[in-house]
Amino acid sequence: MSTPPVCGAQQPGSVPGPFNWQGIAALGAGASLIGGGYALGNALFGASTLLGAYVFTAGAAGAAAIFALVFYYAFKADGCIISPTKGETICLSGIVQDSTDESSTAVDVPAPYAMGPAGLFNLVVKSIYFRYVSMNSYWVYCNSLGTPLLPCVIKSKTACGAKIGSLVGVTVGAIAGAFAGYFAAAALGAAIGCAASGPFYLLCLLIVLIVAAIVAAAVAIAGAIIGGWIGEGVAAAANSDPVGDAWKGLSPGAIVTVQGNWITDPDIGNNELFYTTSINRTGQYPTPPDFTTADADSTAADDCPIAPQPIQ
Repeated sequence: MSTPPVCGAQQPGSVPGPFNWQGIAALGAGASLIGGGYALGNALFGASTLLGAYVFTAGAAGAAAIFALVFYYAFKADGCIISPTKGETICLSGIVQDSTDESSTAVDVPAPYAMGPAGLFNLVVKSIYFRYVSMNSYWVYCNSLGTPLLPCVIKSKTACGAKIGSLVGVTVGAIAGAFAGYFAAAALGAAIGCAASGPFYLLCLLIVLIVAAIVAAAVAIAGAIIGGWIGEGVAAAANSDPVGDAWKGLSPGAIVTVQGNWITDPDIGNNELFYTTSINRTGQYPTPPDFTTADADSTAADDCPIAPQPIQ
């Protein structure tokens, strides 16, 4: 049997994460919306009036902040709009140590655009597959017995629908929100008697600017949430999910052969399957967890086409 990887840190230094381009792009998109809002407000309402371009721009800024937030999550490299990090397609087998449902009602309902993977399971791999756990990794997860584990991440098809729906919804909401913010601020300004001069002019102007931004942001986030719910529902009704269904049926001790996109996690530095693309359950180990590599090696031969050479 190959020498098992050491648990924990594997090499010094920080994990070389990818450039956060979507954050820069989200800020750029938000700034563009603010600039466009000023130009549109100036054209429609005039820059010389109190409730003119500046108030409309404040509404556009509130909507743009929400748009940038949704944009950031929607364009993450998670396989929904942008493909995930391309690694190597591998096949390996072992015993399921545990399985975790990563979904959260606290996120799914108020922020469907931020939904992540459906879940993951940790695999006690056979010794011939140790290389997939440790090669070029910065961290190795182990169970309480010191057995190395390979996390296998499951893609959420409904999360992709939610993100696309949220992106459509926030676009509509941002446009509607900018106008709603302007008219709400105009109504408030008229109600409290804002004048173009006087000791309370600046305070009054500040109040209407804040109201415009808050109302616009509220309409934009409502659009994102409602759009996300609709997208999630459509995805749930339209997509078959054989991998997700197979994952939901797994329990600790399941003997499986899996395939997927093998990468190094950009945050923690552990190797993993992101995402798992195939799960073939071939049996159930007779004893409860935790499991050892010897347990995995004692299971029947897997159906991977080619077994890798063990690391010496």
